[in-house]
Amino acid sequence: MVRTFAFASIFTVGLAVAPSTGHGAPAGDLDWTGRPITAPDYDPEVIGIGHTDPGLPAFDSPTILFTNFDGADLNSGCGNDPRNNCSVLSFQFGGKILPYSGDAAERASIVQAVRKDVEDFGVIVLGERPPDNQPYAMVLVGNSAVGGVSEHGFAGVAPTIDCGNTNPYITSFALEVGGVNSMATVINQEAAHTWGLEHVNNPADNLHPVSGGHPDPKYTDSCDKIVANTDLDPANGQCNAVHTMFCNAGYQNSYQEMLALFGPPIPDDVAPSVTIDNPGEGDVLDCPVEFDLVVTLDDDRRPQTMSTTIYLDDQEVLSGLFIDSTLSFPVSGGIAPGMHTFRVEIEDESGNPASAEVNFEVATNPGDPMCAAAPDPTDGTTAGDVGTDGGTDGGTAGANGGSDEGCGCRTSHGGPAGPMGAFVSCLFVGVAIRRRRGA
Repeated sequence: MVRTFAFASIFTVGLAVAPSTGHGAPAGDLDWTGRPITAPDYDPEVIGIGHTDPGLPAFDSPTILFTNFDGADLNSGCGNDPRNNCSVLSFQFGGKILPYSGDAAERASIVQAVRKDVEDFGVIVLGERPPDNQPYAMVLVGNSAVGGVSEHGFAGVAPTIDCGNTNPYITSFALEVGGVNSMATVINQEAAHTWGLEHVNNPADNLHPVSGGHPDPKYTDSCDKIVANTDLDPANGQCNAVHTMFCNAGYQNSYQEMLALFGPPIPDDVAPSVTIDNPGEGDVLDCPVEFDLVVTLDDDRRPQTMSTTIYLDDQEVLSGLFIDSTLSFPVSGGIAPGMHTFRVEIEDESGNPASAEVNFEVATNPGDPMCAAAPDPTDGTTAGDVGTDGGTDGGTAGANGGSDEGCGCRTSHGGPAGPMGAFVSCLFVGVAIRRRRGA
């Protein structure tokens, strides 16, 4: 699939095509306040330090968290190895997890929120399956073959509590509960169980077993009482060999434990990539122009939301946030005969930049008064504003959801028209994404 937008020509001052998103915001949170996050009737197996031999801790060992929104057929009889979609809970979910129902932008927003929670630690969050030789935990995000949250009565479940994260390859589950922050909390909690963290009596912590009480829980830097259930009954804790590195027995500091397990964050120092796939370098286009500007954005940590700006002859014509994908912008008219340059500049979520440009020519066409010759760039002609409604209020995708297409755009206002002969506005006319798959 290809994500499609349109450049709209403006041939007279004050004439504009206003932007239209055409889609609502992502679904809000379900009424899940006070309900169990982790399955209350499931007693996870406790493994790792103090429970299995050998139980070697994985301190200061960076890892990957794979948020799998694509669903999977579950395999039983092979433990909980995510590399083979294995789970001892396969029977409970009817042997299948269905894909997450939200679109690519909602998925990217959830990944951004999960990344925000682990930004202080050596945890890289991806939406694509890593290579098998890289240690990763997988959280399957979606609904089971036998129902979702309402049918199961809980938002997530992990099969094990692995004290000290002695086995980095474990599958857990997060069912759809609606909002971005709620989904991020469920994902973080179930993954954290597989890393050896237990439930605590602190609503501000990702390990609180009951939803609500805090709009956006995190891993808190405090010693919180470990609890046995959703009634918050106090418990002694089962991973005290790790917990007592930071707190008294029966208490847990989730922030310090995460930092000890995974170390500091792994800097993202790999630049994204951007290519202009059409027009090609040196292409000669008929006038009036009618073509698709095709741009491909990519990054090694997908999904990635790119801050993107498009220039025509050094004049900004569009900027916004776009998910790594192939974007198609139909261009119709509005570019005068002569030599022109499209340039695209992007930054990934870590601020790493990349750019690409292409030079092309628009041929003269004596049979069309708009195409007879290039305008004189020194004649002082200016273009009017792009509409009176601003034309700049497109949404953005981020940890709070933003536009449900993961794109916010705005158009340039005023200024000299130069060789363009017009300004352009951003009109959302079709929504689809061509995604690349990793290993």
